Amino acid sequence: MTDTTHSPPLQKAIVTLSNTDTGGGLTQLHWRLRALVMEGACLVVVDVSDVDQISSTLLAALLDTHRVCRRRGGGVVIRHASRKMTELLHRTGLDRVFEVEAV
Repeated sequence: MTDTTHSPPLQKAIVTLSNTDTGGGLTQLHWRLRALVMEGACLVVVDVSDVDQISSTLLAALLDTHRVCRRRGGGVVIRHASRKMTELLHRTGLDRVFEVEAV
């Protein structure tokens, strides 16, 4: 007899970012991502189609979110990344941390 356990489906949250969100301080975005994870999201999809460039502060917020989601069996997906952003993630090795969906 085999015992099969079924894990519940991952709760997914989709966040759409714009240059306005990333232009100033990212504290509000960091807390917004943190709130999604605390509400149970295990998979956070971040749409960056309206973001020109990815800053180190934004990356730190995404890495923090990924760390918590990963413990729950999920992660962070970066959706609609521009070619420039995809190349940056590849050069830094972060394309192995995040799932990256290019434009």
